[in-house]
Amino acid sequence: MNGFERRKQTKRDQIKRASLSLFSQYGVQKVNIQEIAKKANVSQVTIYNYFGSKDELVIDVVKSLLEDQFNEYIKIKEMDVPFIEKVEQIIAKKVQFMKQFSNEFLEVLLEDQGEIKELLHSYNNEKALPFFREFIEDGKQNGVIDESLSSETILFYVNLVSREIQKHPEFLLSDEVRMNEFTKDILHLVFYGIVGKK
Repeated sequence: MNGFERRKQTKRDQIKRASLSLFSQYGVQKVNIQEIAKKANVSQVTIYNYFGSKDELVIDVVKSLLEDQFNEYIKIKEMDVPFIEKVEQIIAKKVQFMKQFSNEFLEVLLEDQGEIKELLHSYNNEKALPFFREFIEDGKQNGVIDESLSSETILFYVNLVSREIQKHPEFLLSDEVRMNEFTKDILHLVFYGIVGKK
């Protein structure tokens, strides 16, 4: 990458960081290009030159978010700690990821139509699902997950829980103590059910 391309990439990243900061706080609809340009310290023309439109900028910001989140999961998977601790850290990362956004921005991330939906669908099929299938296999090899259960069944169950949590942002926006208790309860239910440990 030459100097010009490096500067261009730096400016793109600067615009995306400013956009994410504003979107996270106010939501996408309440933020305009003028406000983004001011926060990023660039002209509005520069934003349009690099991204084409506000919609394209939003897509680019969400792509970067998903990539960052996925890279965090990879790091956790490769850590030399017990499997249960890895699960706890992944859940904590997921919660931390969702808690940084306003309800308005969460609605954009969770909307079920348009390019965002296609982007999330592609991310799930190409990255998230293969990663978690492999992660589940690691859990089976470590004797933590029941080998008789199929990865598909486990993923179906985990997705059910995730979808329900996403429908109730009050869990994500609750105070730290309540959030920690909720996370521990969910983790317990995923691994031991309502009966408890054998």
